[in-house]
Amino acid sequence: MKKLLSLCLALTMVVAMLVSAAMAEEVTLGYNNYRVGAYSLDILQKNFEYAAGAMGVDVMVVNDEAKIDNCPINVDNMISAGVKGIAFFGLNDNVMLAIAQRCEQAGVYFAFYDHMPSDQVVEMLKGYQYYAGAAATSDISTGRVAGEYAASVGATKAVIVTGEQTDPSHSARVQGFTEAFEAAGGEVVGIGWGSPALADSLSRANDLLTAHPEVDFVYGSNGDCGLAAKEAIASHSDVTAQVYATDLDPDILTGLADGSISAANGAHWINVYFAASLLTNAVNGNVIKDADGNAPRLVVPVMTLPSSYIDLYNRLWLENAPFTEEELAALVGDDVTVDALQEVLDNYTNDQRLDALVAAGKVTQEEVDAARSAAE
Repeated sequence: MKKLLSLCLALTMVVAMLVSAAMAEEVTLGYNNYRVGAYSLDILQKNFEYAAGAMGVDVMVVNDEAKIDNCPINVDNMISAGVKGIAFFGLNDNVMLAIAQRCEQAGVYFAFYDHMPSDQVVEMLKGYQYYAGAAATSDISTGRVAGEYAASVGATKAVIVTGEQTDPSHSARVQGFTEAFEAAGGEVVGIGWGSPALADSLSRANDLLTAHPEVDFVYGSNGDCGLAAKEAIASHSDVTAQVYATDLDPDILTGLADGSISAANGAHWINVYFAASLLTNAVNGNVIKDADGNAPRLVVPVMTLPSSYIDLYNRLWLENAPFTEEELAALVGDDVTVDALQEVLDNYTNDQRLDALVAAGKVTQEEVDAARSAAE
């Protein structure tokens, strides 16, 4: 009886140790949603949670309620809760640096998503041990893609409806569009700077079309600017310009579907997959560095979405995900390098993802072929 009791006690201790070890191995990453209820930000959160689950980590989400002052408070709360890494929505240089300092002092890995930190911030973070890197788009490339599209459809004169000139995202998109369009022989004849909100952008769009009714292309540097251009054209019977928007929110997708918007681009909200990879690898002991030994800056491609792809995009990108759980799980491991992650991004296109999803049984080849034929 004593031997049996001793055996039971020993087994109990072993089980307790195994449970304790398993609990010790659980990893939680922190994630700040700058404003819960904002369409794009909520999709980013959904995609981060999906990627984290595929990579075997938990997520703690905080809502900044669109208040910059809440950002450091919520980061402190996540650190106090014991997260091992934090994915932070890059707002501006000052906020990024404030968050970086908190995480570095606490010994918590951090990565920026959606907005790329400036060269100045990156230089200041080079000595930070816990900076895991950034995964974001390049706004100048976003605008360049739009400008190249305008040239490809034969446009010769364009106007741009955009945000504040002091806003680094909008000013870079304007620069990228202008450079690409003019390099192809086009001319930007007017730029409407100001608040990027729909109501404010509409008056500027109307003013631009009144002054330049001959334009054959209007670029809206975000969703509201694109919608403002669409509405303005509807009230200018003498204007036949195509509208192109940077954003893929529901209203833009509706415009693509009904033809009132010719094309749109966006990063498809996948940058958080790679922020999750950088953080998960770091907390697991694989701190990924670039060729110079610095934290990576992973540039997420921005692509034009043809209107014939709308149904597939809604189903495979928005309602589900363009990467399978198996593909995302493969982005974590001792053998994952910055080159491996960048290769995935370099190969990322609408069609490459559709081919992969056909192979995974998520969509039929017939559906994809029909969308491609309609786009030609």
